[in-house]
Amino acid sequence: MNSSEHIRQWAVKARNAEKEAHKILSKYESSKSRVVVLKDLLKKLDALPIDVKDYFSEAIECLERDLRRAASVMSWAGFFQVFSEKLYAAHEVDIRSLRTKWNFKDLTELKENYAEAQILDVAKEVKFINKALLRVLQGHLATRNQCAHPTLYKPSLNSCIGYVDEMINKTIQYT
Repeated sequence: MNSSEHIRQWAVKARNAEKEAHKILSKYESSKSRVVVLKDLLKKLDALPIDVKDYFSEAIECLERDLRRAASVMSWAGFFQVFSEKLYAAHEVDIRSLRTKWNFKDLTELKENYAEAQILDVAKEVKFINKALLRVLQGHLATRNQCAHPTLYKPSLNSCIGYVDEMINKTIQYT
């Protein structure tokens, strides 16, 4: 066996050992190995446009670098992109009839001209979501806002991993 074959075998063994270590360490709260588990969720987003998947890839990279607030902002952005597209496709006419004073020519203008909180409210009014889900999404938006704006809020690694996980799972529900 030549030396390049030995190196290849050692590389395979090292990758396998790393995977096993992450599986074991991911069970402990203080371990950043839990972030690796989130990467498995990304596979479920393969059908989405690359820009949406990129939001979540960046969110996970932010977690790996301990940039928790940025991770939260990126994961909300990925979720809201998919959510608003589905809402618009299903209920554009309803939104226009309920919000006669809203002026927008397309989804991009809707999102530019009106706050995400307003869009969530209208989603409930057109029965795209129910009251319970509205409250959940309002809470997620509040977390995103705390992370995106100057505040003293510093999410723990645990809460941030949970937030990113929740946003990925919510996005999967709308795909």
